Amino acid sequence: MTDFIENVRKTIAKYDMVKPGDKIVIGVSGGPDSLCLLHVLKGLCREYGCSIFAAHLNHKFRGKAADSDAEFVEKICREWDIPVFIEVFDVPAYIKETGLSPEEAGREIRYRLFRRVCEEVSGNKIAVAHNLNDHIETILMRFMRGSGIEGLKGIEAVRGNIIRPLLETDRLSIEDYCAFYNLNPRIDKTNLESVYNRNKIRLELIPYMEKNFNPNIKMALSRFSGLIKDENDFLETEAREKFKEVAEDSDDRVVIEVTKFIALHKALQRRIIRQCAERLLNTLNGFEFKHFEKVLEIAHQSTGAAVMLPHKLKAFRSYDKLVLAKNIVKADKKCYYKLKYDYDNSIDTDNGRITVQRIKAKEIAELKGQKDTIYIDPSKIKGELVLRCRQAGDMFAPIGMKGTKKLKEYLIDEKVPREKRDDLELIADGHEIVWIVGGRLSEKYKISDDTSDAVLIKYIRG
Repeated sequence: MTDFIENVRKTIAKYDMVKPGDKIVIGVSGGPDSLCLLHVLKGLCREYGCSIFAAHLNHKFRGKAADSDAEFVEKICREWDIPVFIEVFDVPAYIKETGLSPEEAGREIRYRLFRRVCEEVSGNKIAVAHNLNDHIETILMRFMRGSGIEGLKGIEAVRGNIIRPLLETDRLSIEDYCAFYNLNPRIDKTNLESVYNRNKIRLELIPYMEKNFNPNIKMALSRFSGLIKDENDFLETEAREKFKEVAEDSDDRVVIEVTKFIALHKALQRRIIRQCAERLLNTLNGFEFKHFEKVLEIAHQSTGAAVMLPHKLKAFRSYDKLVLAKNIVKADKKCYYKLKYDYDNSIDTDNGRITVQRIKAKEIAELKGQKDTIYIDPSKIKGELVLRCRQAGDMFAPIGMKGTKKLKEYLIDEKVPREKRDDLELIADGHEIVWIVGGRLSEKYKISDDTSDAVLIKYIRG
């Protein structure tokens, strides 16, 4: 077994996986791969100056067999003097609740457990037991799904704080290791059935390729994935640089300048969209090639074009912008304030403060550049003066323009993005808009040479 352990050492060194002082949480199912990983790292942890912990998820998929797996892991960890954390979670019920596939749901709950244990023991690494065969199976599965080169790089040896020390070790060697040390791992019989696609690839496709095309197909595909990874890393770096030039992001949305975006090579466009989704959601689970292609189509369409993406992410065209936004439910806010204008007063709103002051028209100074201050003629107010959001039937006669038009038409003409129109704050007299706060005043309410008394309205934000 010296060669086996040396191969694991080389993988750890190649990807700089372990450092002195590391606290590593190891995912242990009880099967050959994870039991082998636990045993190997137990032997190497003194050499590396690190400490290890085990975490096991009883996912309730296989009834009593799953309970027996948990008991086995607990027993072996007690014998090897390794702290172990075991969690029971009804993954089948979670699948019904979320609509995730069994593989996705299991992965999500497992890694949630690993992260929690890592936090509890002040750990900094999570080790999982993916091996060379898993790596090759993943590449073939993604190839048949039509994945891009991001997917064809397969399983990464290191991703964030997750390490995979067995990734360059094949399954047969792992089974030999378990037999040599009499580890007697648990066997999940469903892995031996050609029911799932991954099992068919493992049990039928790869042996067929080895027999009929290339006996070293696993190593050939591993080299292929290495080349793909290098190409992918280069494109990903380029896309990140271009992202800075064409996009701006915030907590709930990314806004892309369409003209600059569509001038880029299509390969970079796709990657920028992927990066947008990942920045907003911290995951790309559930996304497929077709989703990114739909977003690229919208970039070439007119205002209003939109598509819903996984995790309630929405992409839409808004004039010269392409926007990706999370479906955030806004907190209820008060959107109606009566304004008294016959004496000096002020009121606080959700977004700031409105001050109202009576003033003689002859005292009015020019207000160049003061977007948040207006003067109006109170004699022109027909009903009640209110601060509110827009309503159906609102009309506006913008100062400096002839005639009155629907507020909606005005906002369209001014290219105010649809998603921002409901957030506009308006001072209104019935359905007549007096002032779009921070924007234009109405021609109908401005002071004139005949105005003697005026109303000064100032909006103080924050």
